[in-house]
Amino acid sequence: MSDQGIEDRPLPSDDELIRFVNDQDHTPTVKEIARAFALKPHQRAILRKQLKSLASKGKLGNSQLGKSDSGKSQMGKNRPEQDQLEQELTTVMPLKITRVTHDGDYLAKPADDKLKTDAMIRIKSDRRKPLALTTGDEVLARLSPRGTSWFDARVIRVLPRTKRHIYGAVIRTSKGYLLENADRNARHNIDLLIPAEMDIVAGDFVEAELKQGRGYLNRTAEVVRRIGDSDNPNFSALAIAEHDLPNHFDEDVLAEAKSAKIPDTSGRTDIRDMKLVTIDGADARDFDDAVFAEPHPDGWRVVVAIADVAHYVPEGSALDREAQLRGNSVYLPEMVVPMLPEDLSNGLCSLRPDEDRACVVADMTIDNQGHKTGHRIYRALMRSHARLTYDDVEQVITHANTPASDQNLPQSVQNIDLSLISNLHAAFQCLSNERKERGALELNLAEKRIVFDAAGKATGITKRYQNTSQKIIEEMMILANVAAAETLESSDKLCVYRAHEPPDPARIDSLHDLCRTMGLSFAKGQVIRPADFNHLLHRAKTTCGDGDNQLLNETVLRCQSQANYRITNPGHYGLGLIRYAHFTSPIRRYSDLMVHRSLMGESKTDAETAAETCQQISDTERRAASAERRSIDRYAASLVADETGHIMAGKVISITGFGAFVELIDHSTEGLLPLAQMPPDYYHVDTTRGTMRGDRNGIEVKTGDQIDVMIMSVTPIKGSVLLSWADGGIDGENSTAGKPKGQLSRRRMKKPPHKKNRGAKKLSKQRQKS
Repeated sequence: MSDQGIEDRPLPSDDELIRFVNDQDHTPTVKEIARAFALKPHQRAILRKQLKSLASKGKLGNSQLGKSDSGKSQMGKNRPEQDQLEQELTTVMPLKITRVTHDGDYLAKPADDKLKTDAMIRIKSDRRKPLALTTGDEVLARLSPRGTSWFDARVIRVLPRTKRHIYGAVIRTSKGYLLENADRNARHNIDLLIPAEMDIVAGDFVEAELKQGRGYLNRTAEVVRRIGDSDNPNFSALAIAEHDLPNHFDEDVLAEAKSAKIPDTSGRTDIRDMKLVTIDGADARDFDDAVFAEPHPDGWRVVVAIADVAHYVPEGSALDREAQLRGNSVYLPEMVVPMLPEDLSNGLCSLRPDEDRACVVADMTIDNQGHKTGHRIYRALMRSHARLTYDDVEQVITHANTPASDQNLPQSVQNIDLSLISNLHAAFQCLSNERKERGALELNLAEKRIVFDAAGKATGITKRYQNTSQKIIEEMMILANVAAAETLESSDKLCVYRAHEPPDPARIDSLHDLCRTMGLSFAKGQVIRPADFNHLLHRAKTTCGDGDNQLLNETVLRCQSQANYRITNPGHYGLGLIRYAHFTSPIRRYSDLMVHRSLMGESKTDAETAAETCQQISDTERRAASAERRSIDRYAASLVADETGHIMAGKVISITGFGAFVELIDHSTEGLLPLAQMPPDYYHVDTTRGTMRGDRNGIEVKTGDQIDVMIMSVTPIKGSVLLSWADGGIDGENSTAGKPKGQLSRRRMKKPPHKKNRGAKKLSKQRQKS
């Protein structure tokens, strides 16, 4: 019921506030105090000022204004152990931004990591001189105390983003040591100091701290720690360090995980007899979803059981704080940095076969066209009946019409009822039809994976496209995610949406230009639906070559906006869905854990805090993607580290303004062929069409072409492979006369025509006449 028209209650007096705070056995938040005095939400700002005034005047005794776990202001007891640290907060000092609040203010901490304090430092936003700061930025600010452990700060200037800590490999020289910077854009090595007590040798990966110096070339760095040794380079460990990924759990977090127990059936539906199975990759260790399907009147019943992580990770616990900090698990080529300790992620929360597990179930029905006709979500106790792999299920589906005696089925499926898989496949076909009907975006892109031998050394790269068994799980997870979003929306509960906005019109313009060069029609200036992209890709598949197809798929992907997490709902453009949330992976995504808590009525997070958390976990998701990408690039480069000077066949995958990116066919490693390493000529580059053409020599290279290249240099730690044109041309054509195959060439730029200064010439003639 609305409270409009009801008069505001008067604010409590100072004496009433002091008595209330002192009578509490815990640290009350502003919200709790407001609730105790029956104040309305809009009165909290005045109450907060009143509390701060009392604290600054010392009228609350040993009380202070601080921060609660949810980030709100609170009253609490002063901690003597912080006194000395807080006295070190000088009037002017560098600060690092830790959070951007809902009202545009900034929370900060001292930039010096050695100065640890719980004092709250707030930088108020100035509308007259707005600051565009983000988490991690540093500023020089003037601090003003406003109470015990509470400071206001005014920005004097924004400090340049300089990295104090850098990462790289140690190089031994006759004069000492250098650091080969792992940053791909770093062009120079740095003088390196190694402390006498550290056993560092050439080739080791290290973290180093930059010392004060003038100019980059005169900088010196000192080793802080060793990340990996030279005998077996671990690029994943390097990515963990340079992306600041938390990869160790504190003792209190591990203790909470170890103390977790599987619940009984109290308050849960017992579905242990249901023939649920897990389907994952062969190397998967955490199984957070199990599926089951059976015929239903006019359609199918689809059951998706998800690990009940919220049962084991209470809101506000040490486990919860650590999971929120990490945001998600990070999947690197040869290791995983989990969001939760292994006792949970690979233990009680993993739906292992023949073991009782707590779960949250999305029990749904669909019609024969794949439309969802009903659903309910409930807590249950389940038991997985089989652990299947994508390859095993794919083999069963492929040989579905082959007599059982001739199938030679994998061991994992020989002891189960194969109708479990056939039912899942039949339900998937209905869901697939519905997906086509709503026009979800369909891109045909491969996933790269690094292959390691028993010793942990990278030996190759595999490229895999999505098969039917993976699509079965994907469609059933999408169905469950939609059911979760609809449930929260219909009950007016807080929902963390997976948001995906429509493409940027400027990017659509570049796609339109590309289509025009390919002879494909793609109108711009209209509302572009995902189905329009699908029709375009389908036409290209039937009329264009592999190179144009690849270029078009990647261009369509680049057109798309980046998905993120929000508490508002713009819909999911790529999937063609009005409402969508992530519900099916709470072991590895904090967003899903937030959704589970809302569904179970266990979330105490307010909208403002939830919005800030959504921003934070969107950032950690991007950080994880960057760490994975850099690790793969480095391992891929290491595969050809011993091939310098060799000529290899490659496939042009993209054209840029400075050259071409080429994938070496035998290794799937990508390298850069700069214009400077092409045969001598001036090259006209068309990045929209994906071509570069010599002005005189007639050489034209376009996306999809197979060419011969020579490996000039490889820098694994940067993930860099530099290539040169190997004469012989494209598929043996366009060779340069008089040069043997494999000879390197320099690029000779054709100088642009000189522009005559007509004004100067005219003035000269006038002087001659005079």
